[in-house]
Amino acid sequence: MSAARAWTALLLPPLLWYVQQQGLGGPLRVNCHVADGWPALLWGFASLVGCGVAARLAFPAALRSQETGGRVVAWLSRLALLSAALFALAIILGSIASALVPACAR
Repeated sequence: MSAARAWTALLLPPLLWYVQQQGLGGPLRVNCHVADGWPALLWGFASLVGCGVAARLAFPAALRSQETGGRVVAWLSRLALLSAALFALAIILGSIASALVPACAR
């Protein structure tokens, strides 16, 4: 696994989380019904799929021993797996909150 794939896997989950937060919060100023209910859940699901893609990118290098690949790539891959899990949890909680709380009350 190249270092570029490891960096992509590391930076993709926080970027997805940020885009999801801005995408659900930004339209509320214009029309509060845009990000209400199902759109919030669907956007959250799409962001979770992106976190899964990032984890899939990092998984092969995280399993390899540090002697076969570079130590930096292995460390970045393991950190990317942790990042994907952490931001997936944040995306799940944000999506559930956006679906449960009426958008006009936020």
